[in-house]
Amino acid sequence: MPESTDRYHHIPIKDSGDFVEGSFATIDLSKDQGIKAVIGKLKSDPSGPTHIQKYLFDVEKWSMVDAKKWVDEHKQRAGVEKRSFDTAIGFSKEDHNQIRLQGLAIPYGRLSDNPIPGMPDIKERILPGAFRKSLEGGRDVMMLWNHELKYIFGRTTRKTLMLNEDEKGVNFTNFPPDSGWAKDLMPSIKRGDYNNMSFSFKDDVKAGMTLEDGKYVRNVSQATLYEISLVPCAVYETTSIGMRGADSFLLDGMILTDPSIEQKRAITELDQFKEIEEKFNNLKKIWK
Repeated sequence: MPESTDRYHHIPIKDSGDFVEGSFATIDLSKDQGIKAVIGKLKSDPSGPTHIQKYLFDVEKWSMVDAKKWVDEHKQRAGVEKRSFDTAIGFSKEDHNQIRLQGLAIPYGRLSDNPIPGMPDIKERILPGAFRKSLEGGRDVMMLWNHELKYIFGRTTRKTLMLNEDEKGVNFTNFPPDSGWAKDLMPSIKRGDYNNMSFSFKDDVKAGMTLEDGKYVRNVSQATLYEISLVPCAVYETTSIGMRGADSFLLDGMILTDPSIEQKRAITELDQFKEIEEKFNNLKKIWK
């Protein structure tokens, strides 16, 4: 149940008893807005991604009513989807030795090489301008490492992440934090070991379907952007480097399965079916 203390309104998302003891950590979601989150590992999946156990709202900036409303609005993001692709990450140093990362966060007009999870015969294309309205709306978009909220490269409201749109897609410029985990990643990013971006979004307008070369294509025309991430592997092979994505990611207390997991499961089931079919055909030969 929600409760208030001298400093925070506490709004739980999951029962604390469902979490591994000692796995909790408190992170800032927005210092300006006075929003924190308590995250931890679930007992049912201790080696998996972190989940939000509860939100903390600064009592000097939030009423309990407004805090509950914020949480309810964020729960409505159940339709958020994730896509990944390979890109080129630019690495440079600005004045005062400030590191800057640049690259393409979302490609426009490219046909995905891999199918959409749950729709194995359908591919997808993000149409030019699909995120224009979302970007112009000025919503807070974060850049994360591997979709983990505790590893924030930057955010648009703090001007440590800048997003701009052109005919090729949504480009990003990021000034990463001067923290230990970020510094540890820089040599690998500079060498090009990490050239993969991922983004999470939700359709604002129902995607249109077209039939191209005998295959259906899902065309995203307008969507809301929630977050971009630098990831070690990509799901959608839209450039020359083809790898796979992370298992799952966290967004506002929701764990979303990576499309590659569904693809792997489908491939495994298909292989099992082929194995059974082969055994059956061999038995048919023996019976004859």
